Amino acid sequence: MSKKTFSFIGTGNMARAIINGMAGVTERSQICLYDKNTAQYDNFESGYVIAPTIADAFAFADYVVFAVKPQNFTDVLAELKEAGVDTEGKTAVTIAAGISTDFICRGLGREIACIRVMPNTPALLGKGVTALSRNARVSDEAFDEIFSLFSRLGHAFVLDESMMNDIIAVNSSSPAYVFLFVKAMYDTALEMGFPKEGLIDILCGVLTGSAEMLQKTGKTPDELIAMVKSPKGTTEWALNKLEETGFEKSIHDAMLACSQRARELSAGK
Repeated sequence: MSKKTFSFIGTGNMARAIINGMAGVTERSQICLYDKNTAQYDNFESGYVIAPTIADAFAFADYVVFAVKPQNFTDVLAELKEAGVDTEGKTAVTIAAGISTDFICRGLGREIACIRVMPNTPALLGKGVTALSRNARVSDEAFDEIFSLFSRLGHAFVLDESMMNDIIAVNSSSPAYVFLFVKAMYDTALEMGFPKEGLIDILCGVLTGSAEMLQKTGKTPDELIAMVKSPKGTTEWALNKLEETGFEKSIHDAMLACSQRARELSAGK
């Protein structure tokens, strides 16, 4: 059992996923919750510490996990700064898009050990892909503890903070691209006359099987595409249409737009 204490400022879906990953490792009495929307506490079983104020939540823990929306971060940090919270011996953890370790230090008006984490929603099922970076004040012990925590939610990897805005386009926002792709296939299949029953299972089977081929065959995407298509065949016709409508360029532009928005959030826009 970890003897460290944790506070979660914001208790939405991702916070709950992280807390679920702590089961069996951290006692509920070592986890403090704070949310302005107190109805969120109804999503948790008993045994957790509920902080009456954000300053109390901050004071409670060794690790303070900021699980609030990027647009709310400035107000949250200003409230903590005004309360005069003591940052000594604490490690801040941010899971918000575009919120850098320097942003947190500036917002609090003092230096603090800070770990920046970029998870994705499949972490809710223990299938997440999470990038982590840290500032120079974070000890190896603290970083290892947080890295281990997110490893329990799926695959975790270390990244230089200079790449943390760009990785959002690769791992964090990308499930939405996948869901949109599936939606387009699903809607078209219905249009073609297929019944709804079992259709999502079929499409998910295609996705998971294709992903496993990428992981296990050692072949590149181009090589696997070549395995599927044959000259003048159905797949080639379909791929030609995707090229004609700018499918790859759309993905390219979407990922760059995602990264740009993350940089804007970093600048407080």
